[in-house]
Amino acid sequence: MEVTMNYILSSSLITLINIVYYHLLLTRKRSIKYSVFTYIINYSMVLFGTYLCDTFLKGTIFYKYIIFILVCTTFIIYIFLVFEESISKKIFTMFTVWLFSIIILIISSYIIGLFSIKNFNIYKYLSTLLRTFIQFLIMPIIYLYFQSKYKEMLKLVTNRVINIISVYSIIIFLFLANYYEFNANKPINSYGIFNTLMFIIIIILSYVIIFIAIWSVNRNVELEYKFKIIDTQIELQKQNYKTLNNSIEKYYAFKHDIRHHLLAIKSMMDAENYIAASEYFDKFSKTEICQNVDMLCKNFTVDSILKYYMSIAMNNNIEFKVNLNIPENINIDNLDLSVVIGNCVENAIEACNETIDKSQKYINIKVEIKGFNLLIRIKNSFNGQVIKEGKIIKTSKKSQEHGIGLSNVRKIAEKYNGFFDVKYTDSEFQVSIIMNFN
Repeated sequence: MEVTMNYILSSSLITLINIVYYHLLLTRKRSIKYSVFTYIINYSMVLFGTYLCDTFLKGTIFYKYIIFILVCTTFIIYIFLVFEESISKKIFTMFTVWLFSIIILIISSYIIGLFSIKNFNIYKYLSTLLRTFIQFLIMPIIYLYFQSKYKEMLKLVTNRVINIISVYSIIIFLFLANYYEFNANKPINSYGIFNTLMFIIIIILSYVIIFIAIWSVNRNVELEYKFKIIDTQIELQKQNYKTLNNSIEKYYAFKHDIRHHLLAIKSMMDAENYIAASEYFDKFSKTEICQNVDMLCKNFTVDSILKYYMSIAMNNNIEFKVNLNIPENINIDNLDLSVVIGNCVENAIEACNETIDKSQKYINIKVEIKGFNLLIRIKNSFNGQVIKEGKIIKTSKKSQEHGIGLSNVRKIAEKYNGFFDVKYTDSEFQVSIIMNFN
């Protein structure tokens, strides 16, 4: 694939369009000004490098490989500096965009080849023009229908999986770029339309299969996670019922025995033995049902979950304060409440256990209703260290569900037309969630 300066200059618009595709499919971590400046610098490096190759290496077997390495390196630097996803996901996106850009070029060249154009320069110019037009038409489609789904897929898929898929994308890209000599004085339609159509169909179908497989795997992981949440919720409610039953049994025992205690206290009072009566009453009050944990809120699901985590917090010497106002019946699915409360409190306990100063471990939970919005705010102590992938904050769990918990909390908040926000200082972590139940 011999590339000349004139061909690179004529493809500048295509390169710019592909850069816009990166911005649609990836999450930008830098400003537009920074992105434009970086693009200008990187593309100038490509032009200068190509000029040097044309001057010293043109006609050698190393020419096209040096050009390819130059282009790849400069654009990898660009996406590394501008976007926040992992480098594996950035490279996969870059080669996927290039691959489909080449497919559009092949299709455009065959369409132009249907007309009897003798001048090869005009043929190449019209092919590039049609390619540009098609890629412009695809932009709003990507923005409206594929942008959010693609970004969500990148969040869920692991780097190891994306690395395997990237190898496939790079191999297919190199094959097409090497098989079709785009800058040779030879129309693309001379390569045989049947083989070309087969290549395009196989590539598109393979990508469809890859994306379906990724969605299926991630869907299964989420379903397993939800089933685990349901099992946990059932177990928590069983524990709460058991506690409730024990409290009822103690209450009836208390009711049965109370008259004996009252008679004992009365006899001491009649004998004017007030000190003994006071001591008897103190001892009695410390051993009866009043020592049981009161109901935290009227919503049984949240009450069960928080009582469970309260016991864990007490065992870990974590100060656990709650201020709850959740009615018994609220137009929010109990499973969604379980996922939101359970994940946030579990993460808070984990963060407290990693706090350097063990004497200052605390979790403060406040839940209130304003209008038709359920406001949840959870503050906890932590060591100031966070694990981030771009702007997404991960937990420190090593399990397969790494990061899925907070991702589910965010999705559930969005499901109820609310939002999920995280703030932190060097010593305190705060999660704020709004869920609309109207």
